[in-house]
Amino acid sequence: MAVGLLAGCGGAEEMDATVSPEEQGQVEQGVTHWECVNDCDSKWFYCVYGGGGTPRPTCDSYKAFCISQCPP
Repeated sequence: MAVGLLAGCGGAEEMDATVSPEEQGQVEQGVTHWECVNDCDSKWFYCVYGGGGTPRPTCDSYKAFCISQCPP
């Protein structure tokens, strides 16, 4: 289901790009809280399943930091 949501919302293009660990917690400015959380979820999904070999606890930490940076 998550793959279908990502493909429908432009996530497929984002998943093709390589995301460095430094970028995992970065969010775009001017987005709503839920857009930001969805972006963090997409980055987490790519981190876990993207084949980069990043350990899941590291991906979870990046996601928690990313969400903490989202607007209220």
